[in-house]
Amino acid sequence: MVHPYVANTINALVLILAGLAAYFLSPSRPLLALLAPTFGLLLLATNYHLKRHNRFVFHTVTALTLLAGFLLILRINPDDFVWDGSHVLILVMGISCFLAVLSFVASFLKERRMRNNAIYKDDL
Repeated sequence: MVHPYVANTINALVLILAGLAAYFLSPSRPLLALLAPTFGLLLLATNYHLKRHNRFVFHTVTALTLLAGFLLILRINPDDFVWDGSHVLILVMGISCFLAVLSFVASFLKERRMRNNAIYKDDL
């Protein structure tokens, strides 16, 4: 199992790199394409609090990452989907968000089952 701050870091880097690549691959350079890299930077800013096991930040990051995953997947129109660079990068960003949320929920459930926070003893 991956710790939440590691999953958050990987997801944030995917959002930053793939979002910038999608922005530069698009000939019109829409500003909407820069929302994913901006959100990735905000996720990276929460890593300190995730390492310190701040519950509020943990639940907020989980909810916002799930929302970002849905918004990214909704940007893909199935009628005109082609396997070009920008569509694939948006799909990768959405899947990355869903996998990060899955990792967050799995670590939360594992910690709940242990009830003594021993899952995080190696981090402190």
